[in-house]
Amino acid sequence: MPEFKGDPPHYWAIIDALPFAVLLKDTAKPDIFANTQALKLLNKTDGSFVLSLNDIRHIPLADPTTKASLSLAQNPLLMALSGSIMNRSVLFEHSGSIVQLYATNVQLSFTLSNSALIVLTPESSVSQHELKYLALNDDISELQEALAFDKLMSLISAELINVQPEQLDTHIEDALTALGEFCHADRSYVFLFNEQMTTMSNTHEWVRDGISSHKAHLQNMPESSQPYIWQILKSEHIFAVPDINQLPDEASLEKQEFIREDIQSVLCTAMFSEGQLLGFVGCDMVARKRNWTASDIRRVKLVGNMIANTIQNVNYRLSLQQVQDELLKANLELKELAARDGLTGIANRRQYDEVVLQEMHRCARAEAPLCLMLIDIDHFKAFNDNYGHLAGDDALKRVADCLQQQLKRQGELVARYGGEEFAVILPHCTPDEAPLIAERLRLSVQELEIPHKHSPWQSLTISIGYCQLTPDKSISSTSLLRKADAALYQAKAAGRNQVQGTHQ
Repeated sequence: MPEFKGDPPHYWAIIDALPFAVLLKDTAKPDIFANTQALKLLNKTDGSFVLSLNDIRHIPLADPTTKASLSLAQNPLLMALSGSIMNRSVLFEHSGSIVQLYATNVQLSFTLSNSALIVLTPESSVSQHELKYLALNDDISELQEALAFDKLMSLISAELINVQPEQLDTHIEDALTALGEFCHADRSYVFLFNEQMTTMSNTHEWVRDGISSHKAHLQNMPESSQPYIWQILKSEHIFAVPDINQLPDEASLEKQEFIREDIQSVLCTAMFSEGQLLGFVGCDMVARKRNWTASDIRRVKLVGNMIANTIQNVNYRLSLQQVQDELLKANLELKELAARDGLTGIANRRQYDEVVLQEMHRCARAEAPLCLMLIDIDHFKAFNDNYGHLAGDDALKRVADCLQQQLKRQGELVARYGGEEFAVILPHCTPDEAPLIAERLRLSVQELEIPHKHSPWQSLTISIGYCQLTPDKSISSTSLLRKADAALYQAKAAGRNQVQGTHQ
């Protein structure tokens, strides 16, 4: 199997799987891509899907009428692949969407984006190196065309099965391109209804070169603007009109819109999701009228079902992802609540236990200092007895908020340790910083001036004990806590409303 030595189109797997030889030329790039069937036809075995014009020059072509050999200057294949074909009006004429080259019966079968797709087949009366181009509408049988379309749809459908939401538009547009080309239409499109089924919008569209797009103004159209189409799609699911002049009087609004868009023939099929009308997919003819065939109707139904199923699957996945995101958010909120003290809103004892271990290990690895402070509200029992528990709860909240506001550095944590006690974890706190921070905390609480007539200072105060050290494997969180608690005991024994600390 050859490999790419260039940058293939995103839809190359579809082209390579077609049952006939294909050359694909991006009009903006020099590369010519040949699928596996074309490589076999050309006897190319160098291991690349990418050809150059030089690879094509040696292929002899003859006039199918006179059998006379064509010179390089007359070679329509080289002109088509070099991009100069559209400047040689003497060689071709437009017949609907087909370009017919008289000299060699060459036709460009259909286009994808800005790429020309050319179908090739060996001519039985000449050697395998001599080529004849075939048109999809005449020279390839209806059966071969149907097989080609079905295989193309199978490949597009396979890509759509697990398509990501951000890729959905591209793949739908590829499907519309195939639909428009195989139905020889000038325009193909998707309309989707809003959730309330009150308006519809043209969400995706493919148009042939030279055909105007009307997508921009076909947005949020109410049912009253196209009542006949809505009625037919809801009841019969197919809206097939070979000539808009044959529309009945009740379709006057639709006819006016078709005339405004230069539409001569239209074919639409409804798209359903779980029994509900989702929208419709359709084709228009602008350059000429078309008597829609059974194959056209089968194709538009197939594409409609495929797109409807894809949109439904994507919506399912998006809904599932939304539910998962909401559950994840709820779990995070529950985890956050589980780590918070119900009264003060700061970290609780459980979170303190987790964080102190994490910070001790982290500081030990980095050989960085750490400080643990224990804080006790002075004479808090007397405060509760005198002012009541509601006032005590309010005082705890105010003290917690005050301590929290004083600590801003990353990793610093204030936790309610229990009752009227608080713990403060200070990573990277040096011996010089520890007493200064502790004193700042003490003063900030005293400056709240919460009345406490049973305190020597007539206001609520705190006592602080701390232990500052550089953790290692020999020091446990329990021993750190014990040292800070011993310092707090010293502060309370020395008269309260003060700071005591130890360094190690």
